[in-house]
Amino acid sequence: MLYNLSMENKIKIGEIIRSKRLQLNLRMDDIAKQVGITRMTLGSIENGSGNYTIDVLLKLLNVLNLSLDIGFSEFEGNRSRATRINSTVDKKINRFVVMCIEQYATLIKSSSKETFNILKENGIIEELIEDYEDMHGMSTTEINDYISNRLYK
Repeated sequence: MLYNLSMENKIKIGEIIRSKRLQLNLRMDDIAKQVGITRMTLGSIENGSGNYTIDVLLKLLNVLNLSLDIGFSEFEGNRSRATRINSTVDKKINRFVVMCIEQYATLIKSSSKETFNILKENGIIEELIEDYEDMHGMSTTEINDYISNRLYK
């Protein structure tokens, strides 16, 4: 699930996705199939009531040729967003780093903000950015193992 997204933000995300799908004149069934979700799940995402993983969101955005622009400002709810990554960092790399933070936070049962701070303090955020070309094809398990090995070496 996307952590601590307010209903307002879920609705905004849904509106953007629906608007882009309609602009591209694409059917819900076709998009859902490409993403690997049901039409009903896509409908719930578009109307702001769906719960979904970051992986599903990234696949959906990719299919619609949309990007996830994370400003890393205050995050809705009871925690602040993971970090501030230099805005000049390529959006693909930005998405990759966000995914790594979110997945590792889930693994260690921690908030994204706390996980980001741990990774930042240990220089791992910079490593993820620098090693993006080598790492972006790795599985979540391999990335989590990499991070754990760097933290506990």
